[in-house]
Amino acid sequence: MSVDTPRYVTPIIADPYPSGPWQEITNFRYLTPLHLYRARRGIPFGTAMRGADYVVAQPYRIAIDIDGITKNITVPAGMLTDLASVPNFARAIAGRVGRHLEASIVHDFLYIAWQDLPNRSPDKRDRKYADLVLDQGMKAAQSRVRMPIFRAVRLFGWGVYKKPDTPRYIDPDDIEPGPAIV
Repeated sequence: MSVDTPRYVTPIIADPYPSGPWQEITNFRYLTPLHLYRARRGIPFGTAMRGADYVVAQPYRIAIDIDGITKNITVPAGMLTDLASVPNFARAIAGRVGRHLEASIVHDFLYIAWQDLPNRSPDKRDRKYADLVLDQGMKAAQSRVRMPIFRAVRLFGWGVYKKPDTPRYIDPDDIEPGPAIV
């Protein structure tokens, strides 16, 4: 069903962050393929999500080991994304798509998920975890731009991470999809 104004939703999510102290993030695994689509007519939203006219079409799952214990992370269907969030000046080094894309989508989710959990606020340790998950995902994908992207998010990501971001998700049934991006 396509409607003129999509419903923005807040999905119920499992806490994707570690529950206590941790030392090491390793062994990133892709569990499902990433399916995205671009809305045929774009998505109306405020300036906070400008350019985020791509939608995660199906739940996207990965696994990561935290101090040797496996944690599954599910990016919910309906999450809005601008693909890899690369500023214009850096696109000669790393574009919005490439081997880093899948890890970037998980990273985007980890940068907004704190807003969907009760009694959660921006936390520097959760942000570091998100950045290390991105790094491990790019390592698993053998991305040649891994180090520049990782350094950039570590240097400049806090301002983006701590700022509440709305809307974050839409009801995927409310958007007429354009061509699928797989």
